[in-house]
Amino acid sequence: MDPTGISHPHVILLGTQRSGTTLLTRILDTHSKLFIQNEISVAEVFNSEKTNEIISNCNDQVLKRHGKSIPDLLTETNKTYWGFKDPQLTEHLDKLKPFLKKTKFITIIRDPRGVVNSYIDNKWGLGTTAYTGALRWKEEVELQKAFMALAPENCLYIRYEDLVSELEPTLKRICTHLDIEYEPEMLDFHNKKARYKLNASNINTMKKTTTKFSSRWKASLSARQVEDIEYVCHALMQADNYKTVTEGTRPNLMRRLYCQLHQLIVGEMQIQYQLKRVYLKRKFPRIFSN
Repeated sequence: MDPTGISHPHVILLGTQRSGTTLLTRILDTHSKLFIQNEISVAEVFNSEKTNEIISNCNDQVLKRHGKSIPDLLTETNKTYWGFKDPQLTEHLDKLKPFLKKTKFITIIRDPRGVVNSYIDNKWGLGTTAYTGALRWKEEVELQKAFMALAPENCLYIRYEDLVSELEPTLKRICTHLDIEYEPEMLDFHNKKARYKLNASNINTMKKTTTKFSSRWKASLSARQVEDIEYVCHALMQADNYKTVTEGTRPNLMRRLYCQLHQLIVGEMQIQYQLKRVYLKRKFPRIFSN
């Protein structure tokens, strides 16, 4: 028990955006002993470097979203452990290092071609080109791997592709890592109510797992885009058994400059658009709900 009166998080989920962190959260939250907060405001949670204050800030986030504190929510749902995830946690790994002593971590990785394709489709400013999206994926995955290497006994690494294609054995591995019993009911996660609001980016977590998203990039990305991604991510792809399909030739200087400029200008435009959209949805909720 932390000095704040709130138990230490049992599990924290890491992963890049569009890597399947919400799906993993959705599934694990159906376990009878686990409550997983889907997303947090990282700016508010990590405004301190003290572990107890970070935990207290997490509690504030849960209270804001559910109207109940973590202890009350655990009591009400008859659950034992809690945890959280946010794709922006990779930006705060230094402040998460003290948690490695008591908390279990799970990092989910997804084929960079699938992730980058999703970056481009969603227009969030994360990766406006295949080249810059791949650079982002590579940087974040390298940071996550370096973090997990600090306490490998408390960290589990899974692939999104294994989660959706081999759900039961993957969940058994996860439960073993978390020191909890595997529950077959977890396979029916899609039939249970989610603890987060539905939107276009997470709607598929309401359905059974499917492998169709694992290869959608093949029909969406051009050969040049695939080659850009494989050039940047080749070593990490090999390490995680993602087979390349191109020579992975380095894009020429003009293409690299174009991609970086496109990211700088178009990425900022996309970010501003998304921020304005979020503001308007909060200001005029009835308009967006109809």
